Amino acid sequence: MTSHDEVRLDEMLEAIERTKGYVSRGRAVFFSDYDTRELVIHHLEHLSESADQASQRIKRANPLVPWQDLRELRTRLIHQYMRPDPAAVWAFVRDRLPKIERQLRRVRVASSPRELDLDSPKK
Repeated sequence: MTSHDEVRLDEMLEAIERTKGYVSRGRAVFFSDYDTRELVIHHLEHLSESADQASQRIKRANPLVPWQDLRELRTRLIHQYMRPDPAAVWAFVRDRLPKIERQLRRVRVASSPRELDLDSPKK
């Protein structure tokens, strides 16, 4: 995996972590607090943009990650002209984001260089 893709994966996972932090305040806060909703949407856009910038190589190697859905997410959020449907955003975060996070973490772990244990005796 290229360093470009490692950076994209890290950005995606960071966007997910930040999104989770905001939605952990609960459904009522999400629906009643405009700033919380805007921050969630911002981080979802960032997630989508980073997914779009990942190389075709990593996308082909990891078909279980819904790359196209992530790309389309940004388009849907932006083209709703400043009025994304909060219920649809909440449903995405609640229903789809956990699985996407698991898939991305698997890809990231698989891409991490194996650490050498230089202290263990050689066999």
